[in-house]
Amino acid sequence: MVPASVPIGLIRRTAVSAATAVVVACTVYMIATRDTGTGLAALDPQAVLGSAGSLIAPAAMMWWLWLPIAAGWLAYALYQWLPQQRESPRQDWVGWLVLASEIMALCWLVAAQSGAAAAMLTVGAVQTALGLYWLHRSNVSPAATRAEGFTADVPLGMFLVTGVFSLTTSLAFLLTRSDADLGGWGADAWAVIALVSVTVGINIVCMTDRGHLSVALAAVWALACVAGERLAGAPESTVIGAAAAAAAFLVLVSAGSRRHQVDHERRRNERRIQASGNPQMPSSAIAAASGDARLEQA
Repeated sequence: MVPASVPIGLIRRTAVSAATAVVVACTVYMIATRDTGTGLAALDPQAVLGSAGSLIAPAAMMWWLWLPIAAGWLAYALYQWLPQQRESPRQDWVGWLVLASEIMALCWLVAAQSGAAAAMLTVGAVQTALGLYWLHRSNVSPAATRAEGFTADVPLGMFLVTGVFSLTTSLAFLLTRSDADLGGWGADAWAVIALVSVTVGINIVCMTDRGHLSVALAAVWALACVAGERLAGAPESTVIGAAAAAAAFLVLVSAGSRRHQVDHERRRNERRIQASGNPQMPSSAIAAASGDARLEQA
């Protein structure tokens, strides 16, 4: 039992810092051993996350998204110790969510190394659930500063994308290996359905709040890896490659349009308030009146 004299915030910050150190160390190890056949860059093309595992499997470089995620978590581990953040109500839930995400990241690395498809499927599902929980909470309680957005929300947004693609890639791998063909529609048809489902889901995410550009850019990278592998790799499929490229374009346009729409509405309301004859109104009141009482976030 934790003594009453030990603040729960101190426990949280310490746990996040320790987990971050382990995640960063494991990520560095994966990079350092890429030429020995044990790093993520040396994934067997026939493995669960290999590029030849299914028609929607991305190129191995897609999983290097863990590099900016780990870097973001490292920045957050330092950021949470700042005096003004130690008592921040938002860190009470962001910190625990980052800790849970880091634990799942370690599970992902273990599962990826073991090549266990069922484990990857389970980890991907939990990652996606954690990412969607972050999305809900961040829309309700957004970051107050850009620094907080970059260190906390951007890595979690990319973490959501890796979860979605871990889930779809491992599921597609299992179905491909079992020669499943529901309805007799063929592998290409089901691959397109999977891409459409992922694109619709990510577009819904990117149309909330101010666009969640971190999610959009990570998804564009992942879809581009799928497109490149299907157009130039094996198994080759021009249809799937073109569909993935189109999906990447739609995600980028959706997120950019949402960000432009929200920013345009905010600026228009600010001009309306200033033209109403009260140009000395404080900026905080202008932001509140415009329906955007928070600073820009990533």
